[in-house]
Amino acid sequence: MRSLGAQLRLGLASGLVLLFGLMWWGGIQAIHSLTDHFVASRLQHDAEAVLAAMRLDGSGRPLVRWRRIDHIYDQPLSGHYYQINFPDGKKVSSRSLWDQQLDIPQFAPGSQGQWRMPGPAGQELLVRVAGYNKQGQIFSIAVAEDMTPLNQRLGRFEWLFVALSLGITLLLFAGQQWIVRSALGRLERVREDMARLERGEVTALTTEVPAEVAPLVGEFNHLLVLFQQRLEHSRNGLGNLSHAFKGPINLLLQQLESDEMAAYPALKAEMKWQIERIQQLMEREMKRARLAGSGISGGRFNAAQEMPALVGVLQQIYQDKQLAIDVDLPETDVLAVDREDMLELLGNLLDNACKWAAHRVRCVIDRQESLLIDVQDDGPGVSPEALAQLAERGVRIDESVDGHGLGLAIAKDMVKRYGGDMAFMISPELGGLQVRVRLPL
Repeated sequence: MRSLGAQLRLGLASGLVLLFGLMWWGGIQAIHSLTDHFVASRLQHDAEAVLAAMRLDGSGRPLVRWRRIDHIYDQPLSGHYYQINFPDGKKVSSRSLWDQQLDIPQFAPGSQGQWRMPGPAGQELLVRVAGYNKQGQIFSIAVAEDMTPLNQRLGRFEWLFVALSLGITLLLFAGQQWIVRSALGRLERVREDMARLERGEVTALTTEVPAEVAPLVGEFNHLLVLFQQRLEHSRNGLGNLSHAFKGPINLLLQQLESDEMAAYPALKAEMKWQIERIQQLMEREMKRARLAGSGISGGRFNAAQEMPALVGVLQQIYQDKQLAIDVDLPETDVLAVDREDMLELLGNLLDNACKWAAHRVRCVIDRQESLLIDVQDDGPGVSPEALAQLAERGVRIDESVDGHGLGLAIAKDMVKRYGGDMAFMISPELGGLQVRVRLPL
């Protein structure tokens, strides 16, 4: 869809063009009509003057007393003409017509007409014709005036009108654009808040917005609160449930060591394996809750802020090892990936490295065309056969390689969800397992 600003600008521009187009057309038509009416009224007066100056002699021959007519009708091709037509074909013309005649039809007494027609010397004439009855003689008087000078003046006026209309249209359009930008500029704060929300800097959008979008912002903020509450409730519920199961599971483990279970070694081993698997799952959920910590759900991952806290949590979990966890961060602190996902991904990779490391873990995060994560430890590593199993697609890591179980399985699933890839190798620097992750940005 076209943007709201573009729609408003296009609509306003179209409205202005249509308005001034109609004003130009209406104004020009009105001026031409007014001009023709003014000239026609003057022609009517001249026709009455010609009628008063005309008489019939004893033989019925028409005569026009020229002294009673404006002298402009005596000047050749002056642009002012009259012509008297009789039913028998006789014509009496003004001297200004010289040797030419106007093609004028006969009009009955009391009738009249007005039109434009070409005249002598390429002139454009406005002609008014009326029928009369004088001294028992029926005739028509046509009076014409050259409109060429007026047309030239009207043409200049039309161009001036067009220029003025165009100038006013541009000024009004510029003013409307400023009004539109000012009005839509109030929505800029919402866009900025959306960007800040994406970066995890705020928890809600500002409510200081125009009344038209205030309900939308309010509903969006309400959904954000509900989303955050449900996510925290789910996370806390998983952690609490895992913690609540620790007592009954420890009790089951004690009962497995009782004398009654000694008679069933196979059953004892199977049950102990299943209980230990449940413990792993519980420990995973508790670690996820601890690693995620608090913060804005859906926010961007700020490596400079999050990594020290994550490293601190892992050092507390493995405090008996006194591990040295080195982290090399990218120049850009805020990465365009979800905070929760990155904490879970890095938490599982580092947790797996810390579990098998002897003294040292190293994590490198680099941002180039894609996001690169490299985690390695100085532990015992894995065999070449196990590395091949780790790299297999569609194989759950916890089912293929003992020890490197749930943590790497979760990380592999998350990398697949992001459309990235994960590689496993022996660390040339530390000697243990090295996991390299690439995520597209």
